[in-house]
Amino acid sequence: MSYLLEVCADSVQSAIAAQEGGADRVELCSGLVIGGLSPSPALFREVKRNTDIEVRVLLRPRFGDFCYDGYEFRVLRDEVEMFRDLGA
Repeated sequence: MSYLLEVCADSVQSAIAAQEGGADRVELCSGLVIGGLSPSPALFREVKRNTDIEVRVLLRPRFGDFCYDGYEFRVLRDEVEMFRDLGA
């Protein structure tokens, strides 16, 4: 059985440390202290520039529960498109 090591990262430094520590991929987010939020596009680009492993993106528009209204779903759809265009 083979395993894949995915590490949560919320900065360029933590993504680099994950790679150097043997991670197979990074789940990039912001606000890990509150359970994780969507990262900024600028952070994603910088992590991609400075790592050689796969970078996946956590999409969560706000702190709190996971019950989203129509506005929040549209934000999530826009984030999916944006990060896909950036190479996620």
